[in-house]
Parts: sequence; structure tokens; C-alpha cells
Amino acid sequence: MTEKIKTAAYFKEGFRQLEEELQLVTGVLREALPLDDDLLSLIPWREESATKIPDGRDALAAQLLSLSFEVLNKVEERVAFRFRSWRRSHHGPAAVSGLWPFAIEQLVKAGCSEKEVLAALREVRVEPVLTAHPTEAKRHVVREKHLAIYNALTAWEAAAQDPHRARRLRGSLRAELESLWFTGEIFIRRPKVRDELQNAIYYLREVFPEVVLRLDRSLELAWEDAGWSVGNLRDQNAYPSIQFATWIGGDRDGHPFVTPEVTAGTLAELRRHAARLHRRFLRRAAQALTLAPPFARVPDDFRDALHHLAQEFGSTGQDILDRNPHEPWRAYLYLLREKMGRTAEQGGYTVPDDYRFDLARLHESLVETGAKYSADEWVRPLLRLSNVFGFHLAAVDIRQNSTAYDQAATELFVATGVKDATGFASWDEPRRRKLVLEELRKPDALTKPGDELGEAAANAIEALRVFAKHSGRFGDSALGQLIVSMTRQPSDLLLVHLFCREAGLADRDDDGQWRSRLPVSPLFETGADLAAAEEILRDYLDAVGPAPNGLQPAMVGYSDSNKDAGVFSSQWGIFLAQESIARACQDHGVKPQFFHGRGGTIGRGAGPTQWFLRALPPGSLSGSVRITEQGEVLPRKYAHEGNAHYQLELLMAGVSEAAATQSRHEPLGDDIRDALQHIADDSSAAYRALLESDGFLDFHRSATPIDALEAGTFGSRPPRRTGGGARKTLEDLRAIPWVFSWTQSRFYLPGWFGVGSGLAALEKKHAANYGKLRESLPANPFLQYVLTNVESSLASAKPELMEVYAALCDDKATRARILDTVRSEYDLTRKQLAAFLGRDFRDRRPRLAKTLDLREKPLRLLHDQQIALLRDWRQAARPVQDDTQSGKFDRTFLALQLTINAISSGLRETG
Repeated sequence: MTEKIKTAAYFKEGFRQLEEELQLVTGVLREALPLDDDLLSLIPWREESATKIPDGRDALAAQLLSLSFEVLNKVEERVAFRFRSWRRSHHGPAAVSGLWPFAIEQLVKAGCSEKEVLAALREVRVEPVLTAHPTEAKRHVVREKHLAIYNALTAWEAAAQDPHRARRLRGSLRAELESLWFTGEIFIRRPKVRDELQNAIYYLREVFPEVVLRLDRSLELAWEDAGWSVGNLRDQNAYPSIQFATWIGGDRDGHPFVTPEVTAGTLAELRRHAARLHRRFLRRAAQALTLAPPFARVPDDFRDALHHLAQEFGSTGQDILDRNPHEPWRAYLYLLREKMGRTAEQGGYTVPDDYRFDLARLHESLVETGAKYSADEWVRPLLRLSNVFGFHLAAVDIRQNSTAYDQAATELFVATGVKDATGFASWDEPRRRKLVLEELRKPDALTKPGDELGEAAANAIEALRVFAKHSGRFGDSALGQLIVSMTRQPSDLLLVHLFCREAGLADRDDDGQWRSRLPVSPLFETGADLAAAEEILRDYLDAVGPAPNGLQPAMVGYSDSNKDAGVFSSQWGIFLAQESIARACQDHGVKPQFFHGRGGTIGRGAGPTQWFLRALPPGSLSGSVRITEQGEVLPRKYAHEGNAHYQLELLMAGVSEAAATQSRHEPLGDDIRDALQHIADDSSAAYRALLESDGFLDFHRSATPIDALEAGTFGSRPPRRTGGGARKTLEDLRAIPWVFSWTQSRFYLPGWFGVGSGLAALEKKHAANYGKLRESLPANPFLQYVLTNVESSLASAKPELMEVYAALCDDKATRARILDTVRSEYDLTRKQLAAFLGRDFRDRRPRLAKTLDLREKPLRLLHDQQIALLRDWRQAARPVQDDTQSGKFDRTFLALQLTINAISSGLRETG
């Protein structure tokens, strides 16, 4: 009881500070904006806040409310950061769940020794994969403005005891808010791939490097707190590996603008910015390492290396020596910086290993001189950054759909005279596999550069040839995985090896069979594909054998499996698929490397990082894991260094803890598995019945802003995999806009629908298992994770708004029938969750309840506005228009796009 009272008091104080700071900052916002009182009264969370948007002010009102939500988001982040610090200072470093101190403490409690944890950490490889987002509404320059506002808030808060400085900083915050207002938030045109790449580069170059170094220091401090030796951690180089990758510039699945030329430009741009990153840190080290003889003895071999390096650059090298005549270590670092500046093109480093060799020599010379602490403080970070970012910042994946490879293979085989090849895509799997394996065992490629091929075959080969050319010049470190989306049979993967051979990106193994030099990864997306994953992977590994690095990647897609089968069936199907894939890998002598394709909402696999990791099946986490970080998620998690550190530490510490202890976890019992399977089957049946009911797709197109999303300027990638034609289909629609549209209209349907039916059916048909499942909840991380996430979606859904959006559907009978089904399932799911989770939602999750309460009134204004604008826009969009109607259409559409952006800001999520 005492602990509960303390927790309640903790939240009460946090909410008080949140409201107090919100009053202050919205007051500054009111000062900053050049608007009349009618609009300024819309700023929420103030006593005088208006309850209606003034007539004819739609666009300005949406922009103002969007900016208000961003202010709330930043204030919440500041208060959360402050209270995490407060918890650590009052209750010890391990008081914040999921971070390194907490993880190490849990490992000690679990009986892990220092030696065991060191061994586990050496196996950990975490790889966030940055992607763009086809429903990302905000311009990338706006992210910089948001960061400036956060920094201004931080500085203002720190100056609380200095009234003059506080007034100056209040003025700075006012200026930043004014600047953001005049900048505008949404894209006027669809962004290009290069725009999305520059956004990713910002995080890779400006945020993540500092965070990686802070993560190492956090681990060292937690290690010392456990009574272990940091020297052991350093000597054994046992820091968990973190690498970054990206799909931007390489994701070709339904993206006609990702051409081979775009991929080549992406690789070059990433290399250029990697060199800039290392030059920045080399300068920092050079400014610190001012050691000079006779106080510091210069080892002879280091002196020789210094002069040899200077000679590489002729007069430029001599100038560097002349500017630093008595500071050899500083001169050496400036020479490395000069060489790094030439690395992007010619004359500098070719591969990172050469740079690491020079850094290691520098480190050794300092240690030999007696400056061990200086070596660790200034040179060890350079080595760490070279290992993490190399000369590429992030490895580029190529993703393509299996149907595209089928078309390319058909063209390739037809062009090279394979009998009956026109029907290759429809051949049965044994016949397909036989042909591809026969080709992979032949010594020569089917084609050579310059051969005329069909468009699909030429594009597939040329994209991989870009990788091969880059590999020939700079090695493979910039090249990621080759991912086949919609993998449905082993030959889908084998074809990639064949195209790699044609592109010069494959080598022959000991048996004479061609194999891609890069990992080939299946992407299992639908419920059926997840169920077939084990068989597909076994047959594939039988055909190609284990990978040289001992890892077999496999990507599991949360979005499409959810769209296909519903949230519970999707999550359970992915859980089972991971178990079965892990078994297949173990039987073939390799470890699985799972790639979790998670989005920013519950309907697309999102959820708190530490809960997600604990919910993975025992044995599935080999220590190597990839996780997508999508366009909308990046600013929410990584916009500033403090939050980025927190989020990445949750990921690194969570993976490390899970990898070290998963062998100690008990698998789910058969009765629990049976219960979960029943829920999955019955929930999916309810979900599919809704999707397949008469008029449902028309209802979706009417009762959500899906058409406005498709017409908008939210991302470089089209929202549909193909053009879709006049008749839009659910299969063709990407999962992201599918989820986004239901989120905007507050149905949140992909995040909860069917779960109530699944639980109720289990209670009715299998009461004993239902009881056992409820009893298992405290020791069942998977069920906790799924049900808690479903609860989050339910809490964000609003039945009263569902009805208002549903009124946009003109077919009254269809509207009434579908809305009745949705409302009934909503009520049933709430009832079942209350029985399982116990206690009132607000008692268990006060922070979520508070933030939803703060957002609801201004969101309601925006929803009402969006509904009216959708009616006007759809009416104006009808074929017969004169010039006056066209102008109204443009103004209405702009206001509509602004409401989409503002609602996204208020909900803190899109798709």
C-alpha cells in the first residue's frame, strides 16, 4: 500500500508540473503568433480556450492546433525526462525500468555471472533500420524547428533561478515558435527519395553518434554498480554491437522512383556524410590531445608514422606539421582528418579497416607514453564510431516483391531461350526450384552487360549491379540485406541468388553453386505465409546451405499480417513463426536473425520496447536483431539526444538482457497454447467476417479519409503497391495508409477488432482454458503485451466519433449494419479486457489516461472540421468543375491536409 501511495504521489506531482509548464508555454505561443483573438482563443489548455473553429478559418485553425499539439508533445517529453532523472537520483540508477542499470540488476538477480554476461554481450547485434513513411505528413525542416523548440524549452527551464537569462530565453522560445508558424508543416509536393534520405542522414550524423558513445558510458557505470570490472568489458571489447541500416533508396517494392541511379546516389551520399561525421570527431579529439615533448615521450614508430602520413599529402601535410610543431598527436589527428576529407571520392581511405589501423596506432602510442586515460577518453570513441558507422553511416537494403522477381525471371529465361519460360511464374514449386538450382550450378552467367532484356529483368539486375560496383570499390560494409517481400516459396529466395550472379554480386561455394555475397532474407507478411515460414525456410536452407556468417535473416511483417488476419491472430502467428523459424535454423546449424517490421501504431506492431522484447518467444532471440524505425517514429523517439539515448538504451539493454536469460525461460504450456490459438482463430474469423461483409470497402472509403491520404503529399512512395485502377482493393492498399485512415477517424479498428470475440468464444467453449489463461497472465509476457496494446487502441478509439465519421457513408443500411458490428465488438472487447487485466484503466495506466484527456477536446474540434472538409472536398472533386470550383477544391484540399497533419500531431501517430 505504501508503494502504491508513493507511485500515486509521483504521478500527481508529474501531472502538476506538466499542467504548470503547459500554461507557461502556451502563453508564450499566444504572444508569438500574429493572429487575431478569434484564432488565438483556439490554443488549448487555457481557461479561455474556444470550443468552435471560426467560420472560414479552417486552414489557419488546423495549423494552430497542430502547433499546439507539438508544444504539448515537447512539454511532455521534458517532464518525462525530468522525472526519469528524479527517479534515478532518489531511488537509484536501476529505478528506471529497461535501462542498463535495471538490466544488469535483473541479470545479477537471475544468477548470471560477469563471465556469462560478457559472453552474452559479445553476441548482441542490434540494427535499427530507418525507413521512410508513405503517410508521413510533416516536412523534414519542421523536425529541426521542433528540436529548436525543445532545446529552447530546456534552456529556459535551466535558467529558472536567473530572471534576466530566463527572460532572454523566453524571447528565444517565442522566436522559434513564430519561425515554425511561418515555415508551415506539410509538404506542398510529394517529397522525393533524396528528401527522405536527408531526413535520415540528420539522425545518422547528428544524433546517433553522440548517443552511441553515451550508451557505452551508461553500460560502464551500470557494470561498476554491479561490482564488476570495466577493464574486463574494455579488454574483451564486449560492448554490444549496434549498426544502422536503411531502406531509403533501396526499397523497390511498389516504388517506381527507386531506380538503380537513385540507389547509387544514396550510397554515394551516405559515404560523403560518413566522412563528415568522422572529420567532426577527429577535430574534437585533436583539440583535446595537446600532449607535447618533453612532458610526453613520442614513441619512435609513432614519429615515423606521423611523417610518413604527412608525406602522403605533400605540401598540405607539411603545412599541418608546421602548424602543430610541438604537438605530434594533434598533428597526427589533423592528418587523419585531411585523409578522411578525401575519402568520399579519391585519395583518402578506401575501407574503414585502414582508418581503424591508424586509430589503433594512435591509441597504442598514447598508452605507451603513459596517457592511458587520454587514449580511452579521446581515441576509443573514434574507434567505436568507426565500427558503428564505417564509411557508410547505414547499410542500404534492397527490398523487392516476389511477384516483381517472378516477372524479371520470366523475362530473363525467355530472353535466354529456356523452354516454356513464359509461364514460369505459374509453374509449380518443384519445377521452379529445379530450374533455378540448375542455373545456379552452371559456371557462367546467362547474360552479360549490354544484353537486351525486358524492363523488369534489366531493372532487377541493374539494381544489384549498383551494389556489385560499390562492393568492388569499397567492400560490402555499406550493403545490407536483399529482402523478398511476400515470400511464399523457396524459389522466391533462390531467384535472388540467380540475379546476384547475373549482376556480379555472387561467389561460388565449395560445391560450385553460386551464392549471393549478401544475406537474402524472406519477408513473411500474411497469416498464411507466417504459417508456412518453417517449411519454406527448411527447403531454402536445404538448397543453399548455411550462410558463412552463421546467421539466417528472416523478416516478419506486423502490418500486412494484421491487415490480413487481425491484431491477435497476427501477433500469435508471428510468435509461432519465430519459434518454427528458430527450429529450422537450429536444425541447419545457423542462428536466426529476426527482422521485426514494426510500425508506429498498435495495428502495425508498435508497443513499448521493453515489453516487446520480453514478449518474444524463448529461443528466438539469438542476440542479433533488426527492427524498423519508420519515418513518423524517428522524430518521436530520436528528435533530440536525451530521448534518443533513452530509446536506444531501452533497445540495447533489453536485447542484451533477453539474450542472456532466454534459455532460463519456460516455454508456454500446451493448454495455454491451445487457448491462445482458439483466441487467434475466433478473433480472426470475426475480423475477416467484417472485412468480407457487403459494402465494407465502400464504407471504409467513405467513413475514413483514405481518399485524401491517397491524394496527399505525405511520402515519396505511392500508397498502393500498384496503380489500383478504378476499382480500389484492400489487397492493393498498403498496410500503412490502411491503419492511418482508421486512426484518423478514431475507429483504431486494426488495433483491437476481433479480440473481444476471440476471448468471449474461449470463455464460452473452453471455460477451463479461459480460467487457466487468466491465471497465467502475470507470468505470460506475450499475453500481457498483446492485451495491453489492444487496451491502448481501445482507449484511443472514440465510439461517438465513429458514428460521426460513419455518417459520411451515404448507404444508410450498410452504415447501420457495419457500425452496429463495430460498436458491438468494441463493447465486447472492453468487457473482456476488463475481466483479464483487472483494475480500472486509469489506475493502471495514469500517464496514458492523462495524455489522452489533454488531447481530446482540441482533437474533437479537428475531427469535426475534417468531416466537414471531407464532404466539401468530395463534392468539389466530382468531374464537372469550372475555374471557381477548382479554386475552392484546392483551398479545401489544403485545409484537409492540414487537419490530417494536426490530428496526427494530436494522436502522436499516423500509420
